[in-house]
Amino acid sequence: MTSTPQTSADPVPSDSLANRYGRSQSAGPSFLKRRGKWIALLALVAAIAVTVWFTASSHSRALDWKDVGFTIDSPTQASVTFQLTKDPEETVQCAVQVLSPEFAVVGWRTVTIGPETPTADALPSDRTTMYDVDLRTDSLGTNGGVNKCWFP
Repeated sequence: MTSTPQTSADPVPSDSLANRYGRSQSAGPSFLKRRGKWIALLALVAAIAVTVWFTASSHSRALDWKDVGFTIDSPTQASVTFQLTKDPEETVQCAVQVLSPEFAVVGWRTVTIGPETPTADALPSDRTTMYDVDLRTDSLGTNGGVNKCWFP
């Protein structure tokens, strides 16, 4: 009886996945993992840059106003007092209005407030200033204040 020697290593069958599709399974995911890490890193850097940009731009041009009071002198004259917080070197425009009892606008004035010169007793951090604006009105008003302020 003749016997053929048996080898311990069986050859890879020709119908395996590697032979069928031409690539081993470990080559694809490692490339995709590296590429995904770079994309995630770039997205994180872009998000941080946009956040810093928005934060810096919003703090550099701060603008705030607050109504302090008003006086109705006559059916044709009124006065509005308000506080404006801005950088001293900025120019701002504010729309000041007087309203009737029915909330109709009976007086309107756009005031331009330019750069301010610091006074001797002002601190460098002082950015709030009081303003008093006189308005002509069409009829007797019952309320007055700032409608809106903006950078021209």
